[in-house]
Amino acid sequence: MKRILTIAVLLVSILAFSNVFAQYSYNYEEMEQEEYNALLAEWQQKLQQAESNINDENAKIDALKSELDQTQSEIDATWEEIFQATGTTRADYDKYVSDLSAMKNQAQGILSMSPEEIYRRSDELDQLQAQLDEMKQNPFGVMSDNAAQITAIQNLITNAKEKGKPAVPPTYTVMRGDYLWKIASKEDIYNDAYAWMRIYTANRDQIKNPDLIYPNQVFNIPREAGPNEYWVQKGEFLSKIASSVYGSPFKWQQLYDANKDVIADPNMIYPYQVLKVVR
Repeated sequence: MKRILTIAVLLVSILAFSNVFAQYSYNYEEMEQEEYNALLAEWQQKLQQAESNINDENAKIDALKSELDQTQSEIDATWEEIFQATGTTRADYDKYVSDLSAMKNQAQGILSMSPEEIYRRSDELDQLQAQLDEMKQNPFGVMSDNAAQITAIQNLITNAKEKGKPAVPPTYTVMRGDYLWKIASKEDIYNDAYAWMRIYTANRDQIKNPDLIYPNQVFNIPREAGPNEYWVQKGEFLSKIASSVYGSPFKWQQLYDANKDVIADPNMIYPYQVLKVVR
């Protein structure tokens, strides 16, 4: 930096000299020795002044550099006190900052999705929220830059949840005389009586026997496959589904074990069934 400034001052000096020479023309052949000596002395004085100015600027640069070094030393000492007080290291802090940045990118990615896709990835959003809650408890979280980053991530998560709400399954409250077949055939539900299986398997926590439902029960009426769910289509079987969701048909047993409450025979599954997908 000092060298750059020195060169700059010299260039300015040269430019100033050249401007003067352009303004005044000297005929050295007709100039008297005394006049020449006076002119030479004048320019030597100007050169000395320029060199003095350069030295002054260099001194200012050295002073500023010294102040900068002192400030950096104080910053380093403060960081060292923080690390000692929290039992952490610089590497821990750098990782914390890096993790926050990655979480922000993840939250931005989810927010950019459609409401249906956000709903399908609601588990991921919940995990991100849990991770952020943990990051808030870290001593590094109170530092202004990190606190601002945490606030930004929280806003992204909140906005993503709001955006995904339209895709959350509506509900239906059972009325006297209802049965699954009748509910599924309603025009504002599925308009398809055979879709009773979807209502049954999507509400397996409430329906132990599909032939027995009760007034005032509130059932979810899914419109999209939720997180870790698979909707059985006509012509599908467990090994085919396992190949799709796990990448291997030999993992059909994993699907069966997670859905024994709705699959009596692993060789017989039905369209409209909603299967849990355990990762």
